[in-house]
Amino acid sequence: MPTFQYQALTAQGKKRKGFIEAESQTRAMILLQNDGLTPLALESVRRKPRGERRKLSFSLSELLPGRKINISESFYYLGMLLQSGTSLSQSLDMLGRMSSGKTSRIWLDIRDTVESGEAFSEALKRHGKSFESVYIGMIRVAESVGSLGPILEQIARYEEARGEVTGRLYTAMVYPIVIMLVGFGAAYFLLTGVLPKIAAIFESSKQTLPLNTRVLMSIGEFFASLGPAGILVPLILLLLISVSFRKIPTLHNWLDKTLWKAPLVQRHVLARFSGLLGFQLQAGVPMVQALDSAAEAVNSNFFKKHIQAARAEVATGQPLHKVLADQGIYPELYIMTLSTGQKSGKLGEFLQRISQVLEKEVDNIVKRLVALSEPLLILVVGLMIGFIVLAIMGPIFDLSKIIR
Repeated sequence: MPTFQYQALTAQGKKRKGFIEAESQTRAMILLQNDGLTPLALESVRRKPRGERRKLSFSLSELLPGRKINISESFYYLGMLLQSGTSLSQSLDMLGRMSSGKTSRIWLDIRDTVESGEAFSEALKRHGKSFESVYIGMIRVAESVGSLGPILEQIARYEEARGEVTGRLYTAMVYPIVIMLVGFGAAYFLLTGVLPKIAAIFESSKQTLPLNTRVLMSIGEFFASLGPAGILVPLILLLLISVSFRKIPTLHNWLDKTLWKAPLVQRHVLARFSGLLGFQLQAGVPMVQALDSAAEAVNSNFFKKHIQAARAEVATGQPLHKVLADQGIYPELYIMTLSTGQKSGKLGEFLQRISQVLEKEVDNIVKRLVALSEPLLILVVGLMIGFIVLAIMGPIFDLSKIIR
């Protein structure tokens, strides 16, 4: 069983160091809490093959980088402190002092706001770029019912699970992107670095060049004349197109409506929305407020528009599954799941389950697409490089025959 070295605070506020055995880091934290200790740092102690002891640091200062707040680790730590009896102000002070850079300033500013008499949720709202509105809404409800610590811990666990899914998607996309970059980089090098050097040989030979060679020479001359801008221009164009689709409402709405027809996008949006909606309902957030927050956390204007319309009808007492069924844009299985959940009185639980199912489907689809795209990309890049090489080497072979 793994051994962990810990630093913790006792109920009297004294520091204590020691070792504890547990199946995982999370379990070790729970065991320390059960003993009345508040963990400050936790290190997994392992042994190298040669017998040397190695420590894998997992302290708070490393988990909370200065540029971006780690919601999962921050809220988990804050929730543990609150549940151990530490005041909110003192917990925020400890969190701020153990963080660094911008993260430290944010937490200390939140501490000052709370000490001035404002609610914790309002203090978080001032830093809306660092904390999602859906979580701020849940924290506001938790403050009203006196369950802030448990809710913060639930949010932390949800963020951790969400991060694992997102991490798998990003990892799956790395290899195809690397192949594309290497392929286009090699093509750019051949067109701008190799072709211009042998262009003079072709010109001095006064032989008629094949069409593919003449086309490549023109493309190579064009990119060579641009210099580094030959790489920057396409990137700038892609950036401008991306910004246009994001900032121009008409284009954004059209893109969202078009993408909604794609099963992969539809499942991804519904998984995100269902997970957040079910999570809030299980935490005690009212349905209307939960619909608002869950929809805002989804990046699809087309979907948001329909959920906002559904929210208005749900507020009048209409069942959620009936309202969404009337809109006619959701899979039948999804509507059936909502209907069953509402009839059983366990809508939040059913939404969480359907979210997990949809996330697995999205994960499997992405893996299959990536698996299919890898050989296809290799083939395309190989054909592109082969075409360039043949277009360059063909005239050289012809020239060598003339010389003989």
